[in-house]
Amino acid sequence: MRVVEQTGYLLLCIETTQPVSAVAPEIFSRLAIYLTEMGIALLLSYLLWRLSLVYKQSYIRSWFFALLAFGIYQLMILLQWATPSSLVPAAIMQFTVVFCSYGFAVYLLRGMVQTRGSGTHLLSRVSNARLIVLLSAAAVVSIAPFGWSEAIDAWQRYFQLYFRLLLMGILLLTAAVSLLQRTDNALGQRLAVFSMSLWGVLYIAYTIWQVLSTRQPADIQLLLIYKCVELFLLSCLGLALLIWLHEHERNTNRQLSEKALYLDRYDQLTGALNRDALLTMLQEKLQQSASASTYLLMLGLDKFKTINESVGLKQGDILLRQLNQRLEASILKPALVARTGGDIFALALTDIKTATQLQFALRHLQQLVEKSFDLAGGPLQLSCTIGIASAPEDAMTAESLLQKANIAYHQAKRLQQRSLAYQAGMEDESARLIGWETELLSAMRNDELVLYFQPQINLRDNKLEAFEVLIRWQHPTKGFLMPGQFLPFVEQLGLSRQLDFWILHKAVKTISEWRKQQLQIPLAVNMSPLHFQQDGLKQKIQQLLLQYKISPDLLELEITENTAMHDMEKGSNHVLELQQMGIRVSIDDFGTGYSSLAYLRRMPIEKIKIDRSFVMDMAGNDSDMIIVKTMIKLAHGLGKRILAEGVETAMQLQLLRNLSCDTVQGYYFAKPLSEQDAINFARQPVSL
Repeated sequence: MRVVEQTGYLLLCIETTQPVSAVAPEIFSRLAIYLTEMGIALLLSYLLWRLSLVYKQSYIRSWFFALLAFGIYQLMILLQWATPSSLVPAAIMQFTVVFCSYGFAVYLLRGMVQTRGSGTHLLSRVSNARLIVLLSAAAVVSIAPFGWSEAIDAWQRYFQLYFRLLLMGILLLTAAVSLLQRTDNALGQRLAVFSMSLWGVLYIAYTIWQVLSTRQPADIQLLLIYKCVELFLLSCLGLALLIWLHEHERNTNRQLSEKALYLDRYDQLTGALNRDALLTMLQEKLQQSASASTYLLMLGLDKFKTINESVGLKQGDILLRQLNQRLEASILKPALVARTGGDIFALALTDIKTATQLQFALRHLQQLVEKSFDLAGGPLQLSCTIGIASAPEDAMTAESLLQKANIAYHQAKRLQQRSLAYQAGMEDESARLIGWETELLSAMRNDELVLYFQPQINLRDNKLEAFEVLIRWQHPTKGFLMPGQFLPFVEQLGLSRQLDFWILHKAVKTISEWRKQQLQIPLAVNMSPLHFQQDGLKQKIQQLLLQYKISPDLLELEITENTAMHDMEKGSNHVLELQQMGIRVSIDDFGTGYSSLAYLRRMPIEKIKIDRSFVMDMAGNDSDMIIVKTMIKLAHGLGKRILAEGVETAMQLQLLRNLSCDTVQGYYFAKPLSEQDAINFARQPVSL
């Protein structure tokens, strides 16, 4: 009797004259192998699908598709043998077989390529949809030419079986080679390389043997051996992938533990020690050399917050990393380098023996900071402030030493000194400043600060031109405080920007309220250098003007010439942006800073204010008279208006009028006025 499998190419063709009972064990063995392979492949694909949901890795999804395709491949061969062709067209089954067999090899190769993580390989870049289209095209090309001609049909077995198995073998060997290019060499990887290599060799050897063999059909015992080896390699590959993922999870946990241990000692951004590690290691050094001097230097960058806002946080991080590298590579060879705050580093120096060596160390550190930093936006220069404390003179423990260095640093910041050593009693000053900070913030929240207004008189038409906005503090316990009694603390505490915005907000609100009373008088607001240099100032002013529906020509900003000179190009851009909005900008206290004809020519300012120190003595001092006269002529020559501050006598007023001064301001007209007094002053004609 003749028993034939319908597949024609997988353990095919049993042709025999023996009874069915004689070949039944062989058929059962082959069915058992197919079913086992299918079951193992589908079980592994299910496990990989579940793992892909957990790990979210593309290579696990590729492995899932590969083993799913292999399981369907085995299933379709069984269906071809067991299902009459009338129920399911043979071409559809054959298409599925070819598609899934190619899909198994291609997706397995793709997964191994994706484990390298580079993303540059062609298979990594091709989408799943496009890959399925390509596999479908390959399957169609393998099937479509046959069934039309007997001459072509003679090559069907070679093309659909032998060529396919040969190509699958090559792809499996390629996947093994791709996996070998990974840097790690764990058990799961080695077992996967072993399995895929033998599997590829098996397919290639089987193909060559079938092509060269004269026995047709092939020996059933050899085919059973071939399928058993395939089943073994499938099991090995599945086990390898599961071991690999287990090792990956274990390595990930180990790396997370190592990272946690690293972050427990080191700063993640710069790689310097963190504060806790600094205290631990510093305490050990203090105990090891109890009699020797150890200097702890607290180094902080000046205006780093402004830099972060101007160049961006990412560039600020790069700057901090560059600074840490400079400190660690310094010729001072610091025993410890730590980052204790945003822009603050602590350095422990154990080789300082004299005051001269300490001064050299301080100058060297300042030079390291002042050296240009290379950032994406161009080179950037900085300065720093250093607080100094020493053991055992100032403290005996690491925590106390760090606290003393921190106190010295903040005191140096407040006094605007480049470096300062700790001295007994600095804690009291720090506590006092903390108290002032609390009270100042409370004053801004509770509107304890009060605006006062000093009139500016236009000498051309003898009319009120504007009010300069000044600040006073109605303190709940200390009484009425003048600016000199609290503004120095505002600067030391770094609250200038907050106070500027509070004053700006109140000034715009006052303009709005005055307009409701049919009074439209411009207000001039002083801006601190820090606030004026911020890129967001324009947007804040726009928001306020829109909120209160105020015309921009009713607001004037006054900046000092040192502010303008700090960064002339950036300052010019800021002034130009404000003027384009309709806001006037003037230079305050002209002549007291780093005066420069260049910035007067380049800055698009509207008005220059002569400092009161020149006006007060001009009647009796020829030098001051010449300076004032020159300033007025210079301003007019550059097309700018001039205002003289500090006018207190009729003689001063007459001299300024004779010199063609445009506007004046001072006690001769009025002291700073409360809001109601300012309204009354504005409603009355100016009396000269």
